[in-house]
Amino acid sequence: MQIRRLNTLRGLAALIVLVGHYSNKARLWDALLGTRAPQLGVMLFFLLSAFLMTILYLDREPARQAMRGYGAARVARILPLYAAVVVLSWLGQQSGLPWLMKVLYDIPTAKSLASHLATLYGVQVLWTIPAELHFYLVFAALWWLRPRFAWAIPAFCAIVLGTYVSGHWPLGPKQPVLGFPVDLPLLRGLPYFTVGMMIGMLYNRWRPPARIRHHAFALALPLILLLYPAIIGKLTGWTYGQGPGESPMWFLPLLLLAVSAIFFVLVFLVPDGNPVLENRAGDYLGKISYSLYLLHFPVLLALTQAGLAKGVGGLALFLALTILAASASYRFYELPMRLRIRAMGAQGNGGNRAQ
Repeated sequence: MQIRRLNTLRGLAALIVLVGHYSNKARLWDALLGTRAPQLGVMLFFLLSAFLMTILYLDREPARQAMRGYGAARVARILPLYAAVVVLSWLGQQSGLPWLMKVLYDIPTAKSLASHLATLYGVQVLWTIPAELHFYLVFAALWWLRPRFAWAIPAFCAIVLGTYVSGHWPLGPKQPVLGFPVDLPLLRGLPYFTVGMMIGMLYNRWRPPARIRHHAFALALPLILLLYPAIIGKLTGWTYGQGPGESPMWFLPLLLLAVSAIFFVLVFLVPDGNPVLENRAGDYLGKISYSLYLLHFPVLLALTQAGLAKGVGGLALFLALTILAASASYRFYELPMRLRIRAMGAQGNGGNRAQ
């Protein structure tokens, strides 16, 4: 199943993260596009991921071959590049070269390396990848349970969202265990994955009538800017998720509702062929979005060390170099590894080609 606009939304999520992190480092426009805004891009990623898995897999029979193909496709998409980035970052930190250590992810010890590879922890932006991988396992369990216990998924959604809305959602461990850093980052994103799955279940069963769909609903896209903490602060004098006693962004039900509503409108209510959501640039950025996400941080650190992360010109240079690095990564490593792993899974899966 191909929903072309998801490519653009995935690319947009990556750009929110990239521009936000640059804005924070360079203090571009007083970090107007940064502050905690990159988290909004990750929230979109989580909604997209769960939505896509749901529409691709949940209505299939969870037979052994289908689940094997699912596992191969999910591992192929996420694990090779993540493992390469983690291991190379650790090796770079062992090099003793100060300039190299400053432009890589901060994975300084063997225990930190082990926690990353075991997906128990993720430093800097890497925390999102263990969260994604853990949800793959949760989704597989729910998929397997569905034909056996019809109430399993509704009960899961009710428990997750009920606990979340009640304000009793767990933060997860913050202290090392036997010297191994542990975070269990799935807890942070699980409400977003859950809502994405619910929207996907609705998509499999309902389409809005043509009379209520309109290209004007694409205007929901720039509404994301109104959720930026620095922008809403400029407009109203109030910023959320940072004051004493306030919950972090990931634990604000109203923010989950707002991001999910924008996602719903863009997926359900904008007609097919909308040029804002369906275009070649969006297709390409969506295709390389995972490499963009993982590689942008070292590129940004390198530009900062070189004194080039300054102003709008620095932003243009940063985006150009990151897109170039991500394109090379996707073409020469990410895609070949993905195809190889999926081919192995397809040997026992009848050639399944789901994305």
